[in-house]
Amino acid sequence: MSQWPDTYYACIFTNQRSESGEDLYPLLSEKMMALATSQPGFLGVESVRNDEGLGITVSYWRSREDITAWGENAEHRVAMSLGREEFYEWFQLRIAEVSTTRSFNII
Repeated sequence: MSQWPDTYYACIFTNQRSESGEDLYPLLSEKMMALATSQPGFLGVESVRNDEGLGITVSYWRSREDITAWGENAEHRVAMSLGREEFYEWFQLRIAEVSTTRSFNII
């Protein structure tokens, strides 16, 4: 994170997985992760999911424009459509400006 700008943006994607699409979801998720990392302005990502299927993925971006461009990417739009139809019972997307970052390292 030391190379990140002083102010950047976080896309917080909270979701509940449905029981459909079990075979396709991991493949598509991996493909979208690889695609996102190649997008201009992408800084990083953190993602977790519990045993009940509740997940949260936070992706970090240099600007709102970079987030908008990611949302308009044709392959990502297909994946978003599949998410609504097949993969998620519900989801919520929030975008936040990050102006302060603090961390603690044991090492």
